[in-house]
Amino acid sequence: MSDFILETKNLTRVFEETGEALSILNGVDFALKQGEFAVLTGASGSGKSTFLNLIGLLDTPTAGEILFYGKNFSRATSEEKDAYHRKHIGFVFQFHHLLSEFTAFENVCVPARILNEKSFAEIKDRAMYLLETVGLKDRLKHLPRELSGGERQRVAVARALMNEPAIVLADEPSGNLDEKNAEMLNELFSKLNKEFNQTFLVVTHDERLANCASKRYIMTHGKISEKVG
Repeated sequence: MSDFILETKNLTRVFEETGEALSILNGVDFALKQGEFAVLTGASGSGKSTFLNLIGLLDTPTAGEILFYGKNFSRATSEEKDAYHRKHIGFVFQFHHLLSEFTAFENVCVPARILNEKSFAEIKDRAMYLLETVGLKDRLKHLPRELSGGERQRVAVARALMNEPAIVLADEPSGNLDEKNAEMLNELFSKLNKEFNQTFLVVTHDERLANCASKRYIMTHGKISEKVG
């Protein structure tokens, strides 16, 4: 088995628009080990979200490889991608995407109910544990509209962790939050990484969040390089 949770080799994504080829990713080589907390920064339009969509198995590369623990998923079937995605990859987006008619507790349960590998008692225990971990044990029965923006985003983090994913991918998770809630979210990511050895790859413009990470990468013109120092 590979030492890396995630690797990309020569990852390339080209979009065809109005008859012209638009190259977004240009041969990206990248690797992430268990327990690393990495952030990816770069200018708007540099390809960061495209990269997340590809490694999150939500899109298919034009060329190159996406490997999880050494297994190549770049040309996997939709069924294979969906199965791996549901069980091993957690997502946190800029907008929380909580189900408005579900309580915080019910929203966190959703990934496990879809995966359908645990009893409801096990799912309940896991959801309650995660909501306590993110500081929301007293908000279990609240609907999203009854929660603050920061609380909704912490519910989204708990939901992303529900199936004990190998990696959590986050796309501008604090981009929609005020300074106080952004700081709380940054501290939560750091806590989850240090105490639970949870692997994160976070796309962000937030320098405070970037400074919490163990590794920092920059995307420029569709290429990724590590920032040192």
